[in-house]
Amino acid sequence: MTVAKQAGNFDETPPVKVEKYDKSIRLFCGAYEEMFKISHCCLRARLPMDAGILVVGAGTGMEITEFSPPNPGWSFCGVDPSADMLALARKKILEKHLAGDIQLRQGYVDDLSEEAVFDGATCILVMHFLKDDGAKLALLESICKRLKYGGTFVLVDGFGEPGSMEFEELLRAWKHYPMIHGVSGATIEDAFNERIMKMIQFVPEARILELLGTAGFTKVFKFYSGFLYGGWMGYKA
Repeated sequence: MTVAKQAGNFDETPPVKVEKYDKSIRLFCGAYEEMFKISHCCLRARLPMDAGILVVGAGTGMEITEFSPPNPGWSFCGVDPSADMLALARKKILEKHLAGDIQLRQGYVDDLSEEAVFDGATCILVMHFLKDDGAKLALLESICKRLKYGGTFVLVDGFGEPGSMEFEELLRAWKHYPMIHGVSGATIEDAFNERIMKMIQFVPEARILELLGTAGFTKVFKFYSGFLYGGWMGYKA
């Protein structure tokens, strides 16, 4: 088992039932759909019309169903350890009649051939489940290894320094997002105390930038921020 596999998967330790994931994530992750649209635009601005995209943590298929229709020449390889999540992704792909070159593989990035090189890669809401004990770095290095030189990488992840004034203020504001969408206070506190704050391994932005640089990415810049989530874009050096 590689270091990056220590996070487990949603089949073994689901924060919510898989069939409820798409609804739940939209209630608890501010601007969820816009996050993917912005990530999509960042990739489109850099990649060719026939780009190959590695989707790390493909989950229920949000990246593929968002990115594929406007980019019929792109091919996708989505990797996720959860068979249940990938089953939902396949269902969506069929329902949307997406006819491009789309592969979904149950497993981890390390399970892919090292000869599989991609023009771009995404890792959206995945790395923050890994501890900063070598696992985060191992995942980033594994992704970088499978990108072409100069390949584009989009990372969206939880970040922040728990206990700091900024973190606590943003956390307080974040809890109001599901509230204004009708979720009860008791449900919100349970979700944050029993799942979100226990599962997400927050690190400061400076540490994320350090990890990206160590893994082999250069010219990294931030393109997105919402509550305690951030988006960064970089290139394989």
